[in-house]
Amino acid sequence: MVELRRIYKTFSSNGARALEGADFELRQGEIHAIFGENGAGKSTLMQILAGFEQADSGEIIINGKKRHFLLPADALALGISMVRQRPELCRGMRVWEACVLGAETRRGPFFRKRASRDTVNRLSREWGFDLPIDAPSENLDAAGRQKAAVLAALLKNARIIIFDEATAVLNQTESEKIFELIKRLSAAGLAAVIVSHKLDETLTLARRASILRKGISVGVLDKSEFNIQKIISLMFGQDAAPSGGNADVYGAASAKPAGKQDTAEQNITLAAEKLSAEQTEYPPLRSISMELRGGEIYGLAGVRESGVETLLLTLSGFLQIDEGRVLICGKPVFDTTGGNTSNGKNTLNFRKAGGVYLGIDGGRSIAACDKELSIHDNMIIHAHRRFPHPNRLLAGIGILDSGKLREWTQSLMQKAVIGGPPNARTGSLSGGMLQRLLVARELSENAVAILMSEPGWGLDARRRMELYRMLRDESETGKSVLLFLSDLNDLLEVSGEIFVMTNGKIALNQKNRPADHAEAAAVKTKINAAMCGAAV
Repeated sequence: MVELRRIYKTFSSNGARALEGADFELRQGEIHAIFGENGAGKSTLMQILAGFEQADSGEIIINGKKRHFLLPADALALGISMVRQRPELCRGMRVWEACVLGAETRRGPFFRKRASRDTVNRLSREWGFDLPIDAPSENLDAAGRQKAAVLAALLKNARIIIFDEATAVLNQTESEKIFELIKRLSAAGLAAVIVSHKLDETLTLARRASILRKGISVGVLDKSEFNIQKIISLMFGQDAAPSGGNADVYGAASAKPAGKQDTAEQNITLAAEKLSAEQTEYPPLRSISMELRGGEIYGLAGVRESGVETLLLTLSGFLQIDEGRVLICGKPVFDTTGGNTSNGKNTLNFRKAGGVYLGIDGGRSIAACDKELSIHDNMIIHAHRRFPHPNRLLAGIGILDSGKLREWTQSLMQKAVIGGPPNARTGSLSGGMLQRLLVARELSENAVAILMSEPGWGLDARRRMELYRMLRDESETGKSVLLFLSDLNDLLEVSGEIFVMTNGKIALNQKNRPADHAEAAAVKTKINAAMCGAAV
């Protein structure tokens, strides 16, 4: 059905060679997984198939005929569509309007609004999407955006749909809904390609798996040959498979401090007191109180509707609070009590007080970086305050020490194992590379409280393990770390204490230092029950 032969690709902006003769084959109706470490070329290869990038050389063969795609529309005309890592729908439109763009029902030159809406509604019902088609598109959650992107592809008669890290920021329930959708697509004769770092869950779906390493195809496995350790060895090389810990989380177990006890000497680095917030685009918070102590890694669990994202954005100053206060090292950062009016929406106050935050969108969000800017400009976004020009006169009018800023950027790139010049365009980096850079940038801040949402997004097995070890090292210097991870297994392995949110409240505050497997299973069951709103 589809063949990619000897595909080469080099990005001119930084000279990075993404693909070095990669091959790929997709059969009709199959679910095919693609695995590889960060920078292996997985997304680039699929972007070439979907028309978002053009190969330097190689062949694209569709149903026996050679093809060349200059634009995504060229690939879509042959039934190939790509659901990106976090689909963006047109804001200000209703869901059905955003989905039908490019596939409108017309009579001559005239747009038939009712007929177009009816077509979207019918297809949504037929596929069991259960989408609120008349709601504003920006109100959809992550799983809803994935479904809407698939629906838009089906409206354009797509027969091959590529899912690029489709479940990276979805919780287990949301992921299962996407999996069921992919199975239905396959049963209907459509082919699906899944680019993912989540080996365990993806292997339950796929019929075959292709593995890339450093831009080269190193193996294709049938379902009968699936083995996580074998795939990891192919991804990293025979001697590079992670060892120790739980294989399902690729070594994350090594990140959790063992046997650490609470002491009165541990400073409270960050505290929330009776924090409430009502937001139009986010679930509300209802009188949240919590304390983070230095030297600890805390987990935050809950479905998105529970308010986990609202809490992190409120603590870090992105959203405004209605009641309560946030303190760092005992000093109020945002405070509505006693007639105070400092009620949030000020991330600079949060950072000046010693907090850092990396959000759920990471490198996909303009709040974290701008892909059109250079790596240098994105890295110095916070650090520029530390490097005034050595000449006092020039420093007084805001001139910076460009030499030190460049050195600092290069040091971050080295820590994140990123090659190329600092003036390269940030958008030329793979998602995993960019995520490593952003994590390095945030951990370079002189912080006492570290807040991160899905920091392992886009990272392969080895990099995720390194990230969790880095966070453990940060906590052992006396900092506190608060993590939201949709993967509960990872969260349990990393965190010494877990806050579970339900309906805008903390439903459970669970210590997580089990003595044996039976106790660990009991803790997981208790947290799962709390996430579902059950009595604990």
